[in-house]
Amino acid sequence: PPIVGVSVRFWRGDRADLDRAAAALAALAGRRSVRLRMLPFHHGSDEDASRYVMERLGRLGAQAELAPAHEAPQAMLREVDRCALMFGMRLHSLIYAANREVPLLGLSYDPKIDQFLGRLGEQPIGTTEALDPEAFAERAASLLDHPGQWRAAKADAIHRLKAEAVRPAERIVEFLINRAISSQSR
Repeated sequence: PPIVGVSVRFWRGDRADLDRAAAALAALAGRRSVRLRMLPFHHGSDEDASRYVMERLGRLGAQAELAPAHEAPQAMLREVDRCALMFGMRLHSLIYAANREVPLLGLSYDPKIDQFLGRLGEQPIGTTEALDPEAFAERAASLLDHPGQWRAAKADAIHRLKAEAVRPAERIVEFLINRAISSQSR
């Protein structure tokens, strides 16, 4: 079955947002065979939030597995690369998914999520206040069935984001080269 990466974090004190996320994932798992893989982007709290969702999924008759929390970005990129779909609250989960051209669904808790999704021409699938499990399951199933359509539709936006991400590194290299040249000419 396709791997659906899931990145959650604690946000609401009553955890209703995580309860809704679990209900949405259970609705997807009820529709089709998927492998739900929790991807904690931060040691400790994200692992605990992932376990919370896994426990809720169990009560709803669905299962998930917990990936190790990776501090190294390359290790987490490899995890994301294995996914057929990413459902993320963490901004980095969505950035990594876009970078690897993995179809994604974002759950908004902060304007930065909305802004990033907007740059891809996407809207959040839900927020920490509202997430419709059936609408989530329908959209997720569609992305799993037609990933090529998503990639084609997002290719230009992803290309722009990747080009922008390279610019700061180029400026740093330029600065270091100029500094080296000026120190040699002294």
